[in-house]
Amino acid sequence: MNVLKKSYYIILFPLYYLFKLVKANLFLAWDILTPKMMIKPGFTRIRLEISSDFGLLLLSNLVSMTPGTLSLDIDREREYLDVHLLYMDQREATEHEVRDIMTKIKRILE
Repeated sequence: MNVLKKSYYIILFPLYYLFKLVKANLFLAWDILTPKMMIKPGFTRIRLEISSDFGLLLLSNLVSMTPGTLSLDIDREREYLDVHLLYMDQREATEHEVRDIMTKIKRILE
């Protein structure tokens, strides 16, 4: 049963991420094409819930592939991920989405 559940999560994750990626691309394109850009760049630090090398690699790459975010660093203790944001006014929403991605990665890897 556990194999079936894991297979379900593995199939569902790319669809989830593709939806988030398209949504972020459309938002960024809309912001660029409008006369006044809403960009307010800044940095945030997100507590990590993943400790495996592959999980951290997957998370940092997925965050960097999403428009408007860039993974900068993982501290030595593997407790925090530093992320550059184009839209600091959406910091809480972005942190929530990164935590959601972490939860889905943990389901796949455990």
